[in-house]
Formats: sequence, C-alpha cells, structure tokens
Amino acid sequence: MSLEKSPFDATPDAAMEGGALDQEARDAIARLGEHDLQKIDQAILSSLGREWKKAGFITAGVMIAAPDEYEDLPEMFYASRIRALAEASRIETKGDARALKTFEIRLPPATGVA
Repeated sequence: MSLEKSPFDATPDAAMEGGALDQEARDAIARLGEHDLQKIDQAILSSLGREWKKAGFITAGVMIAAPDEYEDLPEMFYASRIRALAEASRIETKGDARALKTFEIRLPPATGVA
C-alpha cells in the first residue's frame, strides 16, 4: 500500500522519491542547500508577471538559463519548486499541477503595502 503525496510536496527529498530519476539527478538534488533553493525560486519568480504562463514554459526557460552547477537537475525538480511556491502563496496557479503543459502560473496581485 502506498501513501499518496500532496501535489505540493516539494522538498528536495520528495522530488527524488519518484523513482524515475537517474542517479546523476538524485545526486544533483541531494547537493542542494537552502541558498540553492532560494536562487532557483527567485529565478522562477523573476520569470513571472501578472499574466498567466504555462508552467512547462517557465521550467524550460529557468533550466536553460540556470548556472552550470544546476545542469543535472531534472525538470521534475523545477516543477516541484513551482508547487512549493504555490503552496507558500508566492504564486497563483490554475489547472492540474501535475500537467506542466497545461498548468498555468503567475505572480499574485500586489498587496496594498506601500
């Protein structure tokens, strides 16, 4: 019997549990620290505006622009970071988070803080 994970479970360990990752990808994820996660999250957030964008388009763009130390990270990992940002209410989402081709994301509206 397997327990179903939340679609927003986006820790590095959770991204590795799928079993579909090769050892190189697992090792790359295991090397990440909190600073790395912040850099990756910032790259995702910097790619967004108020218009809806396909999550797959964002992950591809962030992967292409990523520094060499992140070249072994799989798309699945970037998708897990998008889900983590959504769970933290840092981005808005529309659609099924497991379907990157149709899942859409954007920045939330600005709050009234001046």
